[in-house]
Amino acid sequence: MKRILISLVICLLFWNLSLSYQVVAKTNITGEEKHTDFYDALLVLLDPYARKAINNEYPSRSYGLWNAEILEVNRKTEGYSQYDFTIKVKYDTYTGPHNPPEGPVILTFDVKLDRVTVTKVEG
Repeated sequence: MKRILISLVICLLFWNLSLSYQVVAKTNITGEEKHTDFYDALLVLLDPYARKAINNEYPSRSYGLWNAEILEVNRKTEGYSQYDFTIKVKYDTYTGPHNPPEGPVILTFDVKLDRVTVTKVEG
């Protein structure tokens, strides 16, 4: 009887330990989780170039980074230590603080180690 009780306690102990170490994978990503730190950092680094391009095309428009959306990031050349990218970002523009949105402006950036240029302005 004592042997059965000890065996039962040991089994329950191992079963309890196995439950506490289960890995749960999260599959659904909410809108708040979309803007990670890297996502926001990339938008901040591209901001001076975007502001200049939008002000050249549409001098009266403004935009906010909170609703900017990175549409695509493509590496131009494959291989080790190749840091040339094409990045496409959509900015929702507006004129004045209480006016309706003017519409999206899509900028295409050419990002290299020594410079960033805006190659295309759509909108």
